Amino acid sequence: MNKAYIDPNKCDRSAMCPARRSCPEKSITQEKLGFFKRGVPVVDSEKCVSCGECIKMCPHGAITMQGPSVGQKTKIKKKKK
Repeated sequence: MNKAYIDPNKCDRSAMCPARRSCPEKSITQEKLGFFKRGVPVVDSEKCVSCGECIKMCPHGAITMQGPSVGQKTKIKKKKK
C-alpha cells in the first residue's frame, strides 16, 4: 500500500503546516525547534491510511505517495478551487 512521503527539499517547515493539520489520522508530526520554528514533518507509516488529504493541502507539492518498492511513486491530483 502506498504511504505519504514528504520531500524535505520542497517543504518550508511551517509551524502552521496545512498538510499536518488536515491529516484525519494525525500521522504527520513535526519537531518543535522554537515558537514559530519547526523541523521537517514526518509521516508515521503505521498511522497513514493513504487518503491523500495531505497531498491536496500541501501548498509546496512536497508530499507524494510512495509504494512499498523503493522509488515507486504515485501522485494524487489536487482539487481545483
